Amino acid sequence: MSNLRYRWRRWFLLGVSLLGLGARSASAADSLPALQTISFHGQGYLIRTVDPKAEDLELFWQDERNQLLHDFAGLDKYIAGKGERLVFAANAGMFEPDSKPVGLLVQNGNETSPINLKDGDGNFYMKPNGVFLINDKHEAHVIASGDYATLLSPAIWATQSGPLLVHGGDIDAEFNADSKSLKIRSGVGVRKDGGIVFALSRGPVSFYAFASLFLDRLKCPNALYLDGDISAFYVPGMKDPTPHSFGPMFGLVEKAKSP
Repeated sequence: MSNLRYRWRRWFLLGVSLLGLGARSASAADSLPALQTISFHGQGYLIRTVDPKAEDLELFWQDERNQLLHDFAGLDKYIAGKGERLVFAANAGMFEPDSKPVGLLVQNGNETSPINLKDGDGNFYMKPNGVFLINDKHEAHVIASGDYATLLSPAIWATQSGPLLVHGGDIDAEFNADSKSLKIRSGVGVRKDGGIVFALSRGPVSFYAFASLFLDRLKCPNALYLDGDISAFYVPGMKDPTPHSFGPMFGLVEKAKSP
């Protein structure tokens, strides 16, 4: 589970902070293609917005031979091999030590991992956990996992994680504004206008502070936590600071132009 990965991958957090984006000046980070840097309550965040009506946000895990893509470099190579271009990528939720998704994964309308409504330990099992999805109408939603079976429009892309940061305009009541549990955190939210917003903290923050970012600054009435210390973003020209491996990954794909 995700909590076990935190202990042996803390070096990755340090690598991101010192060798990756954290080592850049604010002006250098601002110049990265497609990423915005903002400050909220004294903490810096990287932001990427996506229009699901106009852009192709997909979920990746394995190639056609069921070989794991593993990381952003593998994802970039895979997409380039199809004559397309990866313009943004992010980790897409929690996974087991063998890289299998802990919960739901839907890729191009095919369910490759089922919904997980079990009880357990760790962030994924904090209730309510949730599902991020894009349906067949190119509409994005963040919903409680228990509501997934009631969808009227089928999901084309979906990933499950937990906990929900913001649900129906409310921050999870279990989050403590004074919490001392601070970590790098990544998440995804959906605004009222349907726009998708990805956020990655540039330093350790609490769940409450991260949820407040989505609700108060990014104006997302629904938002989902993706993961902690190992979280990362990718845009063209950015090098992974250290080798690491993900399970599912978001990929924003620029399709090949028709001749």
